Amino acid sequence: MQPLAAILAAVLLAAAAMAAGASPSPATIINETCAVVTAGAYPGYDYCVNVLSSDPSAASVGLAVIAANATARNVTGTVGLIDDLLHTLPRCSDMYRLPMAEKVASALGELVAGRGPSVSTYSLYSDAHDLGPLNCFMALTETWPLPGFPRPRDPLVHENNENMGLVLFAMNVAMLIPKSSGSAAAAGASPAAIINATCSSLSYSTYPGYDYCVSVLSSGPSSATARDTRDLAIVATDAITRNITSMVDLIQGLLSDVSECKVSYGGRMAKTVDSALGDLIAGRDRAGAANKLADASRDAMDCDVVMSKRRGVAKNALYQENADNFVSAHFASNVAMYADT
Repeated sequence: MQPLAAILAAVLLAAAAMAAGASPSPATIINETCAVVTAGAYPGYDYCVNVLSSDPSAASVGLAVIAANATARNVTGTVGLIDDLLHTLPRCSDMYRLPMAEKVASALGELVAGRGPSVSTYSLYSDAHDLGPLNCFMALTETWPLPGFPRPRDPLVHENNENMGLVLFAMNVAMLIPKSSGSAAAAGASPAAIINATCSSLSYSTYPGYDYCVSVLSSGPSSATARDTRDLAIVATDAITRNITSMVDLIQGLLSDVSECKVSYGGRMAKTVDSALGDLIAGRDRAGAANKLADASRDAMDCDVVMSKRRGVAKNALYQENADNFVSAHFASNVAMYADT
């Protein structure tokens, strides 16, 4: 925040320059404008100076145009992020729904048929891990190709990590099947005792630990009738199948939300900002341009409401972009309304 004394000094310096017949420098004009536009208001003096100083053509095009141009660039970047999500999320859905689901079904088939575990069983789980959650994670976190616009946060990071851990867990339970002979199962132990013995024999370097193991192996429909480690491997693999279905449903919901945001940004906000920018460049109806920019800020909030209220803030991949665009459009509106240039 600029100290009050510095703000007053900037205003007085500009006044003195004008009284002496000298044209104030662009920096002086920016300082004076920011002292007026952001006096006691968010986002503040420093934000104002940073935005209005970002374009060296301030003296020739006017500060209101620079502020509106900054908003237009932000909106363009956000539309690009939305387009990337609309491209990547269906890929993630297909990764889970097709190759991963097929590998899990094959592993489950071997277990139910009493085969394995074998190298083939291990490969099926390993492939399911890589083809589904790992590939989806990589697709959503790979380098964003547009300089200056970072990728949106990954809305599926929790689910992908959870599913990678679950696949590795199920694989390790399946690998214990040959060791179950003569164990608690052979002694006619209860399902709870079998679960406890199985979870006590696992190494927990790749998933949360004993409590996680007990939770997963106790949660399946057939947990209460488990007779041995093979039955528990089936329970763990069934949990993967349920997670795949939930993941595909979640992705479809996110796609619906992001599609609505595409309408908010690409269909409305971008057009409104461009219209306001056209007015400012042509030197007509600054008050009307200011109103358009204020209206445009609501489109950012419309997207935020859609993304946050339906599935929670954690799934709002555009949370930061929505906040930034709301502030940018409101700031540009203020500059258009109150700045002298």
